[in-house]
Amino acid sequence: MSKISSLPQFFSRLFLIFSLTLISLPSSFAFEAIMSDGTAINKAGRQRMLSERMVKAYIQLTMAVDVSRAEVQLSHASELFAAQLQLLKAYAPTNNIAHNLDAVEQKWHTLAEIINAKPEVHKIPELVILGEQLVNRCHEVVLDIQRFSGTTSARLVNISGRQRMLSQRLAKYYFAHLAGQRQDETVNRFESSLAEFEQGLSDLSNAPENSIEINQALNKVKAQLNFSQSGFKRLGKGNYIPHVISRTTESMLKRMESITQQYASLHDALKH
Repeated sequence: MSKISSLPQFFSRLFLIFSLTLISLPSSFAFEAIMSDGTAINKAGRQRMLSERMVKAYIQLTMAVDVSRAEVQLSHASELFAAQLQLLKAYAPTNNIAHNLDAVEQKWHTLAEIINAKPEVHKIPELVILGEQLVNRCHEVVLDIQRFSGTTSARLVNISGRQRMLSQRLAKYYFAHLAGQRQDETVNRFESSLAEFEQGLSDLSNAPENSIEINQALNKVKAQLNFSQSGFKRLGKGNYIPHVISRTTESMLKRMESITQQYASLHDALKH
């Protein structure tokens, strides 16, 4: 697992990293050179997903589930989070957004100290809490940019982007339960995340701004979710299918990434 580079080293490696190692994440995760509001909401929202993805991958490594993929996911997610944070700080159009991005950076450094060390089961409870704190900080930035944008379509980019995060949160709690975090709270948060994902799909499906392509893509996510329900429902019973859940939530993430990109483009088109 690679350590997070110092800032100068990181940017010297940036082009090579993202030219050669966009492994296991959608190719649409590449950087845009000009930051529109739609792009900014998309990137800030993606930070929420990456926060959960890092924690999820760390837990997978403690349990030796899809180790090679988890190592790549953790390394890539941490690199991408750090790079996008710098891009968002350069974009920040208001002092409030800049201040909240500073708060994100502080929390990120705390989490990074854990994920750059050897994965250990006893670190999972602390890391889960830190991860959700980082998600909440990132979410505040999304809401700030959404308000700054001042358009109704910005909300759709936010909701769609949050679905990406929820796909990783579902996997995180599933693997946390497998790793021994079998408190009722773990199951409750898993079920709450699933309910929020379902509600988000419903909200997006009812959006009048949707194109035919977006509706078709959302229908595919619904089909994927329906297919996954039986596996999700086994968690409380302790019947684990970790490799199936790993691949299912990854598919949900990739589909929602594509949909969020479409909403970001729609937002920018409507705004202009």
